[in-house]
Amino acid sequence: MKDSIFNLDLENYEIGEHVTEFVEFPSFYGLQKVSAPVYIYRASEEISPCVVVTSCVHGDEINGLRISQSLIRGKIKITKGTLIIIPVVNIYGFLNKQRYLPDRKDLNRCFPGLTKGSFGSRFAHFIFQNITKYGDVFIDLHSGGPGRFNVPQIRCDLSVKATKAMVKKVSIPLVINSSLRDGSLRQAINDLNKSCIVFEGGEGLRIDETITKYGVNLVKSILEYHGMIKSKKHFNNDKVIIQKTKWLRAKEGGLLINKAHQGKVVKKDEVVGELREITGKLINKIKMENDGVILGISRSALIMSGDALYNIGYLDEKFQGDEDDEFFDYFDFEM
Repeated sequence: MKDSIFNLDLENYEIGEHVTEFVEFPSFYGLQKVSAPVYIYRASEEISPCVVVTSCVHGDEINGLRISQSLIRGKIKITKGTLIIIPVVNIYGFLNKQRYLPDRKDLNRCFPGLTKGSFGSRFAHFIFQNITKYGDVFIDLHSGGPGRFNVPQIRCDLSVKATKAMVKKVSIPLVINSSLRDGSLRQAINDLNKSCIVFEGGEGLRIDETITKYGVNLVKSILEYHGMIKSKKHFNNDKVIIQKTKWLRAKEGGLLINKAHQGKVVKKDEVVGELREITGKLINKIKMENDGVILGISRSALIMSGDALYNIGYLDEKFQGDEDDEFFDYFDFEM
């Protein structure tokens, strides 16, 4: 990467100033310059605690961009430390409405990157070195891919003590205790013994303002936990921990008639959908294998054999629902 591209130096930013600037990213094919916005608010002489928010690591997951926009436009007044927001990390995929980089690499499988690897590896290194230079806590904003909707949730490694303590206080209804994936930003940051939380919510190439509110509240509650803001708002800390997830897949092809609602607690053998032939004849009913929460739903009705239909988070043995009540919803989609 050339010396002219962005190299973060927080000593160049005045204390108490909200700064949004377009900085130079590595170019297309050495011909066209590429720039992307970076927001920095340094509240005190002491840089730490430094919270870094990233979105659009996958270029088509734009609800994270909307969350970042809301945070930037809101001009949060932090009282100490530093807030860094990169609204569009994968600017190349974003410009092409694609998940991947121009070399068809998944950026979230390239971290921490290499200076002499593929373009994806070099770009991952460029991003990683800039954000980890000062960052103490990281929030990576994602959504489902196009055609798949995810309910608001976070994914993190609860074996990390600092992460587990923070998660107890943050505003999110659903926590997935998720293993680390090779090459992911979360794994690379975890290897530095720093906390990284992945937010999932919404659908690729779409903006859902309710999802935006959940993402904004999550970030603000993390800032409050670290003593960076004093919020008048009471954040809801109630949450359910999911230890295991599984996709329910179509045994045959057909038209999916969805009977389920995202975020609902559903019981074993409950029907969550139907597959029908083009004439309307029933192929089969899709039933829950165990009690669980619907974390994600396929938006496509045209289904082939083996397609992922419902992402289920299974409840642990400690969870006790009220058998006398109707199945309840952890998510207030009217908030």
